[in-house]
Amino acid sequence: MIDTAIPSLLVLATLGAWWSAATRAREFAREHARRFCERQEWQLLDQTVALEFMRPTRRTGRWQLRRLYRFEFSATGGDRRRGDLVMVGHRLARLRGELADGSHLVE
Repeated sequence: MIDTAIPSLLVLATLGAWWSAATRAREFAREHARRFCERQEWQLLDQTVALEFMRPTRRTGRWQLRRLYRFEFSATGGDRRRGDLVMVGHRLARLRGELADGSHLVE
């Protein structure tokens, strides 16, 4: 009984830590998207970001997760445009929003 309890607890602790880190990363991404839209005087629609993909990447000698989040915003109140941001670990790597002419504003 005790032989299976310890590995089970380790698996649960690992899953809990991963879920907590993923939630924190999503909240950082949402806050970056919100501030980006606020600076441009745009409205972040649905007040959320959606994880598009996640993969491990090696940066400065360390393995970290690279996450791409998508979000939608409105510049005029009657349109719907797309934006995306890339997070490496908990750091913002790229943030961009689609402009009316199809080009992108990149920060």
